[in-house]
Amino acid sequence: MKYIRSRMIEFRDRMDPLLKELNLRARTQTNEHGVEVYFVARDRKRDPLMSHSSVSILFEDRDSTGLPEAAWTNACLQIEQHEPRALGNTGWAHRRWWESIPVFLPTDPDEMWSLIEKNFREQPFITMEERPMEVESYELADAFFAAERSVEGLDVEREVTELGSIESLVFHDDSGRDVRLEFPAHGFGRVFVGGEQVGEFDQYHEERIASMARALQRCNDYATTFLRK
Repeated sequence: MKYIRSRMIEFRDRMDPLLKELNLRARTQTNEHGVEVYFVARDRKRDPLMSHSSVSILFEDRDSTGLPEAAWTNACLQIEQHEPRALGNTGWAHRRWWESIPVFLPTDPDEMWSLIEKNFREQPFITMEERPMEVESYELADAFFAAERSVEGLDVEREVTELGSIESLVFHDDSGRDVRLEFPAHGFGRVFVGGEQVGEFDQYHEERIASMARALQRCNDYATTFLRK
């Protein structure tokens, strides 16, 4: 990419030995914040899941700077937060991109290169393989975090079916019946009470799901306002 070419030549002159040591290669993409240089494993055949460094470099784009080429004074490091976060005390966790924390670069070149190297060495490498006790569904995880304080005994289960695995939030209602909120990969979620399907729900509104779960646990007819029949 012509806009960042000179900066990337400088970067490789200083950091190529480190990238080889860490088995990383640079890739670029543009997004709403500018031009991002991120770093993935060198051997894509051995790592088709695109595991990557949590460190990237973000240059403000030409429209923002008015400059013909990128400058280090208009760049920062982005440290991706991608750690697994526990779903209460269930033993399950959920991992995804949560946010990126900017680290602004010193104006002194030696300090800048030292800071860049320090972050590459110290920040974690993000591996993308599946783990057995990690929830895949973003929607289930968001619903769990919204409901965990108000739904007693909230837990997670995964069932393997002919159509793939289905992850669910499970709990008991005040009558002792099993309640299951299924989060399939596509479409509407499904609600089962005592083994019988009682309706469907929109997976993408975690606060509504939390309200529905509270009402279901209390055997409150208000729960039906959240359900599709």
